[in-house]
Parts: sequence; C-alpha cells; structure tokens
Amino acid sequence: MAIKQRKGTAIQLSIALLFLSFTIIYFCSRDSDITKVTKPDYKNILQTATSIVKPSSKKNTFINSLLLDKSEIDGAFDNTTITKLCKTTEWTEGLIFRCEGAEGGIANVRNVVLNCVRYAIEAGATQFIVPEILLQTSTSGPKGTPVPFTHYFDLPYFSQTLSSVCPRISIVGHVNDLYNFPSTATPVSLHPTAVTTSLLSGFILASPGNWSSEFKNFLNTTHPKPFSAAVPVLVSLNAPLLQFPLSYDDPHFVASFGRILRFREDVRRVAAGVVWAMDQKHKLGMERAMGELKGKRWYGAHLRTGDDAANAGWTTYATQQGNYVSHAQKSQLSLMYLSSTSTSDTRKFTLYAAGKNVTVETTDSLLAELVPPQGTASVGKYKPRKGSEQEWELLQGMSWDQQLLVDYEVLLRSSIFGGVWESSFSWGIAMRRHVVASGEKGWVSIAQTGVGAVLPNRLGTRNANKIEGIDGDGRLEEAHPPVELESPEPSYPMGRRAEAEPAPKPISQAAPAGSHPGFGADHPATLSSAEISLMQKLEMDSRNATGNGKPASTVHTEARLGTVAWEDGLSFVFGPVGNKAGGKGEDENAVGWRVRASLWP
Repeated sequence: MAIKQRKGTAIQLSIALLFLSFTIIYFCSRDSDITKVTKPDYKNILQTATSIVKPSSKKNTFINSLLLDKSEIDGAFDNTTITKLCKTTEWTEGLIFRCEGAEGGIANVRNVVLNCVRYAIEAGATQFIVPEILLQTSTSGPKGTPVPFTHYFDLPYFSQTLSSVCPRISIVGHVNDLYNFPSTATPVSLHPTAVTTSLLSGFILASPGNWSSEFKNFLNTTHPKPFSAAVPVLVSLNAPLLQFPLSYDDPHFVASFGRILRFREDVRRVAAGVVWAMDQKHKLGMERAMGELKGKRWYGAHLRTGDDAANAGWTTYATQQGNYVSHAQKSQLSLMYLSSTSTSDTRKFTLYAAGKNVTVETTDSLLAELVPPQGTASVGKYKPRKGSEQEWELLQGMSWDQQLLVDYEVLLRSSIFGGVWESSFSWGIAMRRHVVASGEKGWVSIAQTGVGAVLPNRLGTRNANKIEGIDGDGRLEEAHPPVELESPEPSYPMGRRAEAEPAPKPISQAAPAGSHPGFGADHPATLSSAEISLMQKLEMDSRNATGNGKPASTVHTEARLGTVAWEDGLSFVFGPVGNKAGGKGEDENAVGWRVRASLWP
C-alpha cells in the first residue's frame, strides 16, 4: 500500500513539473509579453481609460451644468417681485380657477397658461387647477384632443415654484379631484375681457388695476350664492390669449414671471445634448460661459414653411431663406442652427447656405448621421452618432410638437436669432431673449419702440443699428432713426406699477363673449382653425385703431426680402416695416404690436 502511494505521488509531481516547464518555456520565448505583464505601461493605460471615460464624464458635466437654473440665458430665477405681489394680494377662500384647454403653438399655450395664473392672482383665487393642453391638428391625433400639462411642461417644477411664490394658492391636479365638492359641478364660465369695457384693440386690458373689482361684480351677479372653503365656487376661464398687458407689472416681474413654467425634463436634456454636440463639433468653447449670449457661436433661424403657411399667405420660403442666410453672413456667423418641420425645405436650405459658406445644423444632423439607402430603399435612414445614442432615443420618442420644444431651447441660446413675423414661435423666442437685451431694468417695453431702439444689455450698452445685420443695420428696405427709450422706470415695491401711471387710451369696447385674438399656430400640418391668421388679425386691429374701418397707413402686410419688423440687437423678426415708434397709443398700428405688448417673455 505504501509503495502504491509513493508511485501516485511521484506521478503527480511529474505532471506538475511538466506543466511548470511548459510555462517557463512559453514565457521565456515571449519576453515582450512578460514585460507587458510584469511592467504595465501605465501611460498607455491612462490614455486609453481617458479616451473612454473622459468624453462621457465631460459630456454629462456639460449637460448637467447647462440644465442648472443659473445657466439660463437670463440667469438664475429671481422670484422677488412675484413673491411681493402674492404677499399683497387679497385672497378669497373657496375661489377656484380653472383654465380651459389651451390650443395652438407652444408660445400660444404658454401665454394662455401664464395669463390664467396672472388672472388667478389678480382675482385672489386660492386654488388653481392644472390646465390641460389641446393638441393641434396633425397626423398624430385629431384636433382638440386634450393631453396633460406634462405634454409640454415640467409639472413638479411648476407646482413647487408657484406654491413657493404664492403659498396661498393650492394646486389641484385635475378637475375630477373636486368630486367631494358638489358646488363645483357647474362652473361659472368667464371670458376675462368680457367683464370690462376698457380694452386696447378689443382684446388687451387697458386698466388691469380695475379688473379685480370688475370680476368680483361679475361673480356676485352670476353666482350670488355665498361660497367658502367648504362650499367653493369653480370659475372656468376661456383660454385667455394675448390679453394681459406687460406694461402693468413691474419690469422685473415681467422678466421673471414666465420662469414659473419650464419645458419637460427630457426636452431640456435633449436640447442640452444638442448644444453639447454642436459645441464639440464646431469647437465653440461654451463651457466657459454656459448661459451667456455672447461671442460668435451660431445664428439661430426659424424656417416656418408648409402648405398651411403658404395657403395663409405667410412669408415665402425664398424670402425666409434669403433673409436668414444674408443676415448670418452680415453678422459674421458661419454656423447656423435651423428649426424647420419640412425635410425637403431643410435640404434645400442647407444646400443654398453651403453655397454661401454657411454651415447648417439641425437636431438630426447633430445627434445622428444619415446612412445611404440600402437595397431597393430610395431614402436613407438616420442612426445615432456615437455618444448621442441616449438623446437620439429620447428625441425619437417625442411627438413632432415636443421635438419643436427642443428647437425652441436651442434657438434661445443663439448668438443672433432670426424669426418670421407671422409666427408666435418666433416671437416667443425673441421676447424671452429680450429679457437679456433689457439688462438690469428687467424688461424694457417694446410695445412703443421701433426697430432702432438703443438697449442696455448684458453685453454692454449697444445700438441695435450698429449690430451687423442686413445691410449692416438690420434692414434693407428703410432706415429709421434710433428711438429713445422711455425714462428709467421707478421702483415698484409691491410688484405692480403705480395706478397713477397714465394708461393708454382704450380703443374699443369689450370683445364679444367667446372671441379671442387669433394668432397663427406653429405646426407642420395646418394652422389652428380656432385661430385667425395673424396677418388678418393685425389688419383687423389696425382698422379698429383707426376707427374708420381702413387699415392704418403704417401697416404693410407683405414681407419683403430684407425688411425687419422688429429687432433689439439679439433677435430679428423679419416682416413688413411699419412699427415706427410714436407717442402713446400710436404704435398700436405697428406690426406685431399686440404680441409685443402682451406675450409673456
């Protein structure tokens, strides 16, 4: 037995020695490999790890930094004046405000929601129902289909922000949440402009300071039964588009009020990813100044075309193309970010701009690359670029109107922005950027300033006429002398302007119940049937203003190549010239006057 054990042990040792011999021979024959194993090339390993990890880490840092509140184009949200206004408001327990579904483009919907909140504050409502949104006509759904507030906006942010600045207002998620209050089963229908006889151009409140008392008189008449927190009353507002004048509130309130709304998180994250991709591709160096609109980064253009726009007589593709490319050249910006819902027009525009040495980028070109058609396919397909897979996937999961929100966010950050006068989308971007142009004043009124306004801004005091643009001064058609701004605004401690300030003279009586200012919606299918073409509406306003049924002489409803309807040095809205500044009330005939007077930035 002992002999057998010794033999087994010897065999095992022999096998072990054999494997050891093979191992020694292998490593000795591969000296270079032994060096790599025993003496790692740390420099090479570090470079490899950096090339893999650093871009992702750098990208995430960039995106997260861009999404910070302080990185918004107008800086961190300052809620001081909004808070002051809410502290001085007389609140009414049991008064619930509901905003009927807003319809139209994003700028329209945003203005309606903000007006609803503004009316709720003015009325002293202590509960506010989160509004729904009515989808526009498109291939993705029937006209008027209600969708949640979150289709466009960040609901948690809105609820938290409004509750913070106006703690007396409770947010109600849905009208169905009032099931425990039978008294709200039959709401009181309210057309906000119908309770007053003092209106500008038939739709804008001329004396907002009187609206609260006029509303209370209306409510006492239509709902004489007493109400309370236990037995509340529900007031349903007809969607109030372009009704509340920006001239009423403190300039800093005007500049900051719109910040209670922001787009949904995925939209903002994709937009930040687009900016990152553009920054990396064209070496813009944005990380050094995230939120500042300075330097020569890119020209932002909103190309609004399509059968609906053509049928409505909106500015032609050729005119828009000429305006944007020429302006980018004169502004010495060789990079352009284009927002367009037409693939064919985008392709034509890109080729035309390339011939003028202007590079055009879109969300698609920045986040993905076009793969040539395979087999029998006639059209190629996009595949996400390396590093942009997440943003591309999020973008493809969005509806067409949500994808436009991404464009909206990117266009806000353009060095120079160019838009078209018929579009609320263009005006919305220009108005928000005007907060930056207004500088420390918060908001410099543009309802009574012409295209040549001298505006202080974060880039320093500058004359818009000196900004390189069409023909070097922003216009080809006419030259208007610079317009002096009104004297510096006094400080209004309570968040709204002093009632002693003379109000513009009312032009017409109250609008009939159910009517509202029509404004062209932005989408690739059709203009909203519930809204009138902006050009037609502007002419209607002009006839009202003159009082004789004839259009005002300063209004031209034809946009020509090179004409600018309004600009402030940061944004240029191309359209008919006709907004020469004059005395109080005279500019109600100007192109886009109602938008400039009542579209919250």
